[in-house]
Amino acid sequence: MDFFQACLKADTREAVNAIRKMLPSARPSAIWAVLMHGAAWHEQRTYDTPHSTILIYSIHRLIEDFGSHPGLTPDAESPKITLDEDRKTSLQELFIERLALHLADIDHWNLEKGPNYNVERGIDSPDNAVRKMESTIRQKSLVGSWEASVILASRDEPVRLQRVVASLAAEDPDRLGHAFIMPVSLITELPKPEYTRPQVASLWHLMEYLVRKVPSKSPDGFSHDDNLSKLVKPINLDDYHDVFMNSVGNYGILGHNTIFAQRIADANQRGLVTKEMTRWLVGKLKQNIGGKMTSVDELTFDEILKREASADWSQIPEPIRLPHTNEIQDWMTSDVSDIWSAMTHKSSSEFENRILEFHDQLPLVRCCQYVMATLLSEPRAAHAIIFTHAAWSLVDYALIPSDLATLQVHRMLRGHSSEW
Repeated sequence: MDFFQACLKADTREAVNAIRKMLPSARPSAIWAVLMHGAAWHEQRTYDTPHSTILIYSIHRLIEDFGSHPGLTPDAESPKITLDEDRKTSLQELFIERLALHLADIDHWNLEKGPNYNVERGIDSPDNAVRKMESTIRQKSLVGSWEASVILASRDEPVRLQRVVASLAAEDPDRLGHAFIMPVSLITELPKPEYTRPQVASLWHLMEYLVRKVPSKSPDGFSHDDNLSKLVKPINLDDYHDVFMNSVGNYGILGHNTIFAQRIADANQRGLVTKEMTRWLVGKLKQNIGGKMTSVDELTFDEILKREASADWSQIPEPIRLPHTNEIQDWMTSDVSDIWSAMTHKSSSEFENRILEFHDQLPLVRCCQYVMATLLSEPRAAHAIIFTHAAWSLVDYALIPSDLATLQVHRMLRGHSSEW
């Protein structure tokens, strides 16, 4: 039973084992394509937005934060967290095991309603395909937009596809930012054309979402870009420092403000959105945060620490059982026991009051929070990991300070690790 079949049958053990078997021999691009194929069958209509590809994007970045891994991220450079080779590899494989488990343990499309593979492959020019894709999405035509997206994705460098998707998704990100978060995550992780079925299924999944979320008419005030054939130059986001700080200080329902903020910063850095679109998105983020923006002076670590502490636990959560769980747990309770025991103490304030004390061990604190989000959450829960990555990514972009990320990640994980 391969990974895809394990997902459709909700066999979590087989799904984890299938990915583990691929690690020693398969190309990294093949492993990520297989994971995306499983994600393309993720329905989750109850919550309006499927979180499968959002989680793949986040876990892929978590793995890169530790540097290279021969089977997952062979070309990763400049690791954010430096560990010895064996420990690093074990953690990276723990994250991929957690991802495989999640993708099998979620709501999937019924076979008769899920992704199709029999797509009409036209030979239209890229410019015509862009126009067709935009018009058919606005007309709510899944088949037409899907066919146009396949034409664009079949190119060796599908910049137009990335640009048009990001541009359309930017128009109306919705009150949680989902309509921008999900498409940007998917196009970042889109399988290469050589992986035909995973790519076609992923594009079906994307178009099914876009035809539901993109408005029939572009909103007033939104500035289009007619040159989608190349990436654009990122803008300096320092002018919006207060908005990004507020997105973490007031991270919203399950952390959506922070996640939305991170995807804006990432899309800007990747050159997917113009400066006008970035400003538009920042404006939408401000709306989602709501109310009057808190001043940066009131968003310091000391000021937020004075607010009501996050949830205490009546009992420490049981970790998810994965092949690498015992090894990582043993490491947590031995080599980094001081940080880990404070972080997972029944009383939340045990860690909050010591955050500054751990400042010289910041990479290990960050590592422990990655593990906490991965192991001490429900298998179906996605936001714990997605938010943890987003907050630390904003630190890497120098948009928020590390002590604020540490505190807010801790508070979110204490209260919401068991939720979607």
